Amino acid sequence: MKKLFIVLLAAFLFAVVNPTKSEAKVMYDGAEVVKGQTGKMTFKKDIKVYKKNPDGSFDSLMVKRNNFFKTYDIEKYDGKTFYQMGQYRVQATDLVVFKEVPIDIRASFYNNPAYVNINHQGLKFEGVYNLDYGELLTVGKREDACRPKIFVVSIGKGKLNYHLCAGDIEGEDVITPGILDSTDIRIFEKIIRNKGSYILTEDTEQYSGPMITKYHGKELKGTVFYSPGIEINGYLMVGDVNFGFIPANLLKPVEDK
Repeated sequence: MKKLFIVLLAAFLFAVVNPTKSEAKVMYDGAEVVKGQTGKMTFKKDIKVYKKNPDGSFDSLMVKRNNFFKTYDIEKYDGKTFYQMGQYRVQATDLVVFKEVPIDIRASFYNNPAYVNINHQGLKFEGVYNLDYGELLTVGKREDACRPKIFVVSIGKGKLNYHLCAGDIEGEDVITPGILDSTDIRIFEKIIRNKGSYILTEDTEQYSGPMITKYHGKELKGTVFYSPGIEINGYLMVGDVNFGFIPANLLKPVEDK
């Protein structure tokens, strides 16, 4: 008992002398920002917002004018925009005032951020390039747009910039720059796995991005894929040129013999 008391006392003294450091809060526009937050919004008047329950019923919440609320996922389709405010979903109207958190602040919560398009209407650039819902953006430098990609993004001054290889004139690459609406982008942590061969443990779909999105095709149990070892949102990247994504929990590394 005496030994136990001494151990507990030593642990207490260590904790007092060496307190655990708490992570510094990330602030923007006078308010704390949290991981996964896309922006914040206020309402021009008191208004009811709703959430749909699993049984099909709805719950309502009265929100007060000028109170700030954190906004997370944003959905865009059929020309409409919807903000996810916790469990409540709010359609953008002239009563809603939304302010976006800059993309570099959002990305600062991730060690190795991956950027995915979540605009159901797709992203179209200069009539040349189209990025479908759920597809991964390629991050690079401006000069990378034509070598070997035709489209890359970079972050600068709180903006998500795109660089598009628009063509070739007299042997010179022409790169058209522009700025993306970063609320069209969801950020995930990019997890690095072992490169190499993986075998599929059950039938599944292969997707064009790390979400349930456009199909690449049906894949059969026992198929072996090469992976560069990148996992995003629970999906493992497969292929060596034209990449697809398969649920990581359905892929098992092939052991070298």
